[in-house]
Amino acid sequence: MGQNILIAEPCELLRIGLRTIFAGDQRVSNIHEATTSKGLETHFRSHRIELVVVNQSLITDVTLLPMGSFVILASKMDMAILKAAYKQKGRGYLSENVSSDLLLAVLDYNERSFLIEPSLMPWVMDGLVGKAFATLNEELLTPRETEIVKLLRDGLDHHTIARTLCIAEATLKTHIKNIARKQEA
Repeated sequence: MGQNILIAEPCELLRIGLRTIFAGDQRVSNIHEATTSKGLETHFRSHRIELVVVNQSLITDVTLLPMGSFVILASKMDMAILKAAYKQKGRGYLSENVSSDLLLAVLDYNERSFLIEPSLMPWVMDGLVGKAFATLNEELLTPRETEIVKLLRDGLDHHTIARTLCIAEATLKTHIKNIARKQEA
């Protein structure tokens, strides 16, 4: 018996494309669709779903997705969501432009694997190794600057960092400029 798949995608054109890809595979028996976060949650309660293919824009909390049974499609990379998806034992993190072959690879689930689209790897590696301020002498930093560098290395975007630290984005930019000057010293 094939897998029941839920495609949670707000864009009709992408939903049609995803449906076409999965419909042509004999490992798939049923395809359900959702266009909103609420629709996504409703399908969890009313259907037995083996795989959720969900657009990152519909995710409010990765921990609400079924452990080991989802893959995230992203138009804009988000390191925090990537990390959360990995911790939740998702099947992968792919771009919206993923090839059909790579997308179908998520049907063959191995709980020890997490598929990351190869074209995303430079971005992932920058986030993991902290390319930003990699050669920084942290002894030169103020406590606030040290905190900001840590959040940048964790892959958080400027908006999230500013919100986390309860500062304006303009203030954050000033801190980052000061950190960059200290890196050059």
